[in-house]
Amino acid sequence: MEEKLIARLESAVARLEVLSSSGFRDRGVADFGGSDVSSDPSIIAFDDLLGQFFGRVSAAAEKIGGQVLEVTNIVHEAFSVQKELLVKAKKTQKPDLAGLAEFLKPLNEVITKANAMTEGKRSDFFNHLKSAADSLTAMAWIAYTGKDCGMSMPIAHVEDSWQMAEFYNNKILVEYKSKDPNHVEWAKAMKELYLPGLRDYVKSHYPLGPTWGVSGKAPTSSTSKAPAPPPPPPAYLFSAESSQPSSSKPKEGMAAVFQEINSSKSVTAGLRKVSADMKTKNLADRTGVVSASEKEGRTSSASISKAGPPKLELQMGRKWVVENQIGKRNLVIDDCDSKQSVYIFGCKDSVLQIQGKVNNITVDKCTKMGVVFMDVVAACEIVNCSGVEVQCQGSAPTVSVDNTSGCQLYLSKDSLGASITTAKSSEINVLVPGADPNGDWVEHALPQQFVNEFKDGRFVTTPVSHSGGSQSFIGINYGLVADNLPPPAATAKLLQSTSIQKVRLYGADPAVLKALANTGIGIVIGAANSDIPALASDPNSATQWINANILPYYPASKIIIVTVGNEVLLSGDQNLISQLLPAMQNMENALKAASLGGKVKVSTVHSMAVLSQSDPPSSGLFNPSYQDTMRGLLQFQRENGSPLAINPYPFFAYQSDPRPETLAFCLFQPNSGRVDSGNGIIYMNMFDAQVDAVRSALNAMGFKDIEILVAETGWPYRGDSNEVGPSIENARAYNGNLIAHLRSLVGTPLMPGKSVDTYLFALYDEDLKPGPGSERAFGLFKPDLSMIYDVGFSKSSLTPSTPKTPSPSAKPTGAVWCMPKSGVSDAQLQASLDYACGQGIDCSPIQPGGACFDPNTVVSHAAYAMNLYYQNSGKNSWNCDFSQTAALTSKNPSNLSLTSALFLVYTIPTMKQWPYVHILSVTMVVCTLVGVAEKQEEIHRIVNKEK
Repeated sequence: MEEKLIARLESAVARLEVLSSSGFRDRGVADFGGSDVSSDPSIIAFDDLLGQFFGRVSAAAEKIGGQVLEVTNIVHEAFSVQKELLVKAKKTQKPDLAGLAEFLKPLNEVITKANAMTEGKRSDFFNHLKSAADSLTAMAWIAYTGKDCGMSMPIAHVEDSWQMAEFYNNKILVEYKSKDPNHVEWAKAMKELYLPGLRDYVKSHYPLGPTWGVSGKAPTSSTSKAPAPPPPPPAYLFSAESSQPSSSKPKEGMAAVFQEINSSKSVTAGLRKVSADMKTKNLADRTGVVSASEKEGRTSSASISKAGPPKLELQMGRKWVVENQIGKRNLVIDDCDSKQSVYIFGCKDSVLQIQGKVNNITVDKCTKMGVVFMDVVAACEIVNCSGVEVQCQGSAPTVSVDNTSGCQLYLSKDSLGASITTAKSSEINVLVPGADPNGDWVEHALPQQFVNEFKDGRFVTTPVSHSGGSQSFIGINYGLVADNLPPPAATAKLLQSTSIQKVRLYGADPAVLKALANTGIGIVIGAANSDIPALASDPNSATQWINANILPYYPASKIIIVTVGNEVLLSGDQNLISQLLPAMQNMENALKAASLGGKVKVSTVHSMAVLSQSDPPSSGLFNPSYQDTMRGLLQFQRENGSPLAINPYPFFAYQSDPRPETLAFCLFQPNSGRVDSGNGIIYMNMFDAQVDAVRSALNAMGFKDIEILVAETGWPYRGDSNEVGPSIENARAYNGNLIAHLRSLVGTPLMPGKSVDTYLFALYDEDLKPGPGSERAFGLFKPDLSMIYDVGFSKSSLTPSTPKTPSPSAKPTGAVWCMPKSGVSDAQLQASLDYACGQGIDCSPIQPGGACFDPNTVVSHAAYAMNLYYQNSGKNSWNCDFSQTAALTSKNPSNLSLTSALFLVYTIPTMKQWPYVHILSVTMVVCTLVGVAEKQEEIHRIVNKEK
C-alpha cells in the first residue's frame, strides 16, 4: 500500500517539475505579447496534455539517464516549441509557402537535433533514440494548410507518424521486458504521449490544422530576393524521411527542373560496384566534413531523391549503407564478410546483389526494391516498405517483415527452415522451389487476418486461410432466382479460379452446398423470412433446420454464418419483427447443442433504411422506431460474436442525387471529396461514408465492439430507359474500384487498416426476379461462365513473377509518352492510377473542375497520371511499367501533353506574381520536358492571359 502511494506521489511530483521547469503558461505570453492567447482553451489544453502524459516519460528517463534522458529532453523541447508556434499562429495571418518554412524553422531545428543523435556509431540505446526521433515527425501536423498541401490531415498524420516510431518502441518493450522496468515504462509512456495524448488533443482542437489569426503580419521568408520562386518547406516536416543537412539536400520544385536540364550528367548515372577507394575505411578524409566541391557534385545529379544524395559505401568497416538509390538495377556489394551488416534505405526501382555472407540485412522505407543475397547470419529485416522482392540464394535463419505492403520472398532449398515473422503487413507471398528442380516456383500466401477464439480458458489464434492471390474479405452473392444458371459443380470450379473466398446463399440449396464441399470457400446460408415464425415459436424447429441444412454438409462445406431473415425490419410486419430475435436465439441454441456454437455464427441482414440519419457519417443513428429491436439484436450478437450485416448501395444514393460529382463519389473516381462536418474527416467515396454511418450508429448505441459485414453491394450494368446510372462502364468502375479499395487494406476513416468483409451482388443475373430491369442485371458472370465485364477477380492477375536482375537499357531517344495499354481492365488501371498519384505527382488536374478532368474516364485519368509520373521519374523504361498496364509510345497524345504542360506551368506556387520573363522561361522548360515544345507559345499565351 505504501509503495503504491509513494509511486503516485513520485509521478505527481514529476509532472509538477515538468510544468515548472518549462514555464509553459508564461512562455507564450512572454514571446508574443498579450495575455489573451494564453487563456485560449486550446493553449491551456496543451499544457494539460504535457502535464498528464509527459511526466511519466520524464520520470522514467530520469531513472535511466544518459542518452535516453537527453533525447527525452529534446522531445520536451519540441513540445515547447510547438506550443510557441500555436500561440504565434493565432496572432499572425496564414503564411505563404516561403513564410511557412520560416515559421516552422524552430521546430525543424529541434527535429534535426533529435535525428543527429541517431547517426554515427550505433548507441546501446539506439532503439530509444530512433523511437523518440521518429516520433517527432508527428509534430509536423502543424504544417497542414489544407487538402492540397500534400500531407495527411492532422489526426491521421499523428497516427501515421507514431507507426514509424512504434517499430523501435516495440523493440524496447521486448528487450527490457524482463530486464529493467524503467525502460518498459519509458516506452509505454512515450506511446501514450502521442496515442492517445497528442492525437486526441489535435482531434479536439485542430482537426483541420492550426488556427491562423485574421490580423497581424504573416510570417515571411528571411531572404529579401523576390524574383526566384520560393523553396518548399523542409522535406522532413512533410514526409516520414529523416532530416538531412541542408548542404546535401537536392534542389526541389522548379529549381530541380532547371538543374536537371543544365546538368552535364546523365540522369541514369549511378553507382555500380564499390571500388576500394569508395569505402570509408580507405578515404583520405574520414571526418565526414563535406567540401564545397563535393556538395556541388552531389547536388548536380538528377537521380538524387528528396531525402538526400545516393550512397553505397562501407562505413567504419562494419556497415554497408545503401541509401536513396533511384532506378539503379545493377547495384552490387561483392566484398563483404559475416561481421558486416547491410542497411538499405529510401531506395526505389532498384536492384541490389549482395555476393557473400553478411551478418544482418535491413531494408527500410524502400519502394519497388529488389534484393538478392547469398547468406545472412542473423536476420533479414524488411520495414516500412512497399512492393519489394527479396531473394535468398543461400541460408537465412530469420526473416522479419514489419509495416510493409506487398512483399515477395524467394527462398532457396537451404533457407526453407527460416522463421518468418510478419506484423502490420499485407500481401506477403513466399515462393519456394518446386519438387522438380527445373519446375516453377510454388507460391504460398502468408495470412494477414486471424481468428481469435476463447477456448478452454484461453484464446486460440488461427490464421484465416488464403489461397494464391485470394482475399478472405471478398465474397459474392449467389442467387438462384433464375432458370438459366450453370450447374453448381461448374460454379464451384469458376469460384476456385478467382480470388473470391466467400459465398453468400439466400437459402441452403443442397446441390450448391455439396458442390462447394472441400473447396475451402466460406459459405453464408440463410433462413427465409417465412421460416422465422416457426423458428421463433418452437426450439425444435431450429434443431430440425440445423439437422437438415448444416449437419449433412459441415465441415466439408465450410459454413461460417447463418442469416435469419433478410431485411426483416424493412418489411414493416411488426409481428415478424418481434419474432426475429427469438428465432435467432433458438438457432444459436440449436448450434450449441450440435457442438457448432462459435464455429457457425448467427446474424440477420439489414437494409440501410434501419438508419434514420447517415449524412454526415459521424451523425449515423438507428431509426428510433427500431431502436429497442436493434438493441436486443445487437446485445445478442455481442454475446455470440456475430457481425452486423448491412446492405449499402451507393447506386441507390446516386439515383436519388444524379449529379456528375455524386457519380464520381459513388464510383471511387477522382473527386473533391465530402467533408464530415461532425469530425472534419474528408470522405472520398460513398461506400466508406455509408459503412462509417453504420459504425457511428453502433458506437452511439454503445456497441463499439461489434464488427460490420457488408452482405450486399453492387451496381447494375443494364436497366430500364427511365433508370439513372446502370451501364457497363459504371458497373465495372464501381465493382472494380471497390475490389481495389478492399485489397488496399486502407479501410474506412473510422475503421482504418483493415477491410470490411464484403459480398458483391451478384455472381449471376437472376432473370426471374421482379421489379425494374436493373434488378436482373447485377451479375458479374454469364451462364456460360464467361465474364460480363472484368473487375480483376482472376488469380493470374495477382501472381508475381520471379525476380531477376534486369539488364541496363538505353533511354528512348526523341519525345515519348507513357500511355495505358489497350485491353487493360478499369480495375487494373485504377490501381495504377492510385499508385502514380500516391508517388508525389500532382493529380489535382484530374479532379472535378481540373484542367484534365474531362473526359471523365478511368483510362483518360490513368493516362494523365502514368505519363506525368514517367516524365517526372527520369524517363526510364521501368518508370512506364505499372504492372504491365502501360507502354511507351512515340505518338504524341497532344491533348494530354498540352494540358499537362499547361497545368505544370499554371500551378507553380506564386506564378501569378512572377514577371513576364520568368513565366516565359518556365513555359519553355516545362514544354520541353513534357514533349510539346512546339506548343509553348500557345501555353504561354494562355498562362499570361490568366495572369
